[in-house]
Amino acid sequence: MRKLTHSLSMTTLVLVAFILISSCKKKTEDPVPTFTVTSANVSLTGGGTGLQFFAKCTNNGVSMTNVTITNPSSGVYTHKYNGASYIQNASIPMQGTDTAYLKQTGTWKFNLVGSSSGGTAFAIDATVAISK
Repeated sequence: MRKLTHSLSMTTLVLVAFILISSCKKKTEDPVPTFTVTSANVSLTGGGTGLQFFAKCTNNGVSMTNVTITNPSSGVYTHKYNGASYIQNASIPMQGTDTAYLKQTGTWKFNLVGSSSGGTAFAIDATVAISK
């Protein structure tokens, strides 16, 4: 009887240890998104040259909330995404369809806000230098 009690106690202890260890497994990492930002020259309807900007997350899928864009003369624009999702390496437009920003030379600044595919919130800053 004593051996049976000892055996049941050891079995219970091993079972509890197994449950604790298996419940403490580390989830896969959700890396902080890494963005590359590019620009394209476009012709404006009223004449002149405009700019369109595109971001690409190179290491994760993302859901975008908004991007705040500051042009070289400190003008600020906000483009909202309403939680639109983009897979890794997808091109993310930073302006509405068929719209562009008036071309200005200098450094354009971007603050991209959203969450990674794993749910981690981010606010990432990026810049693009525009020359003639």
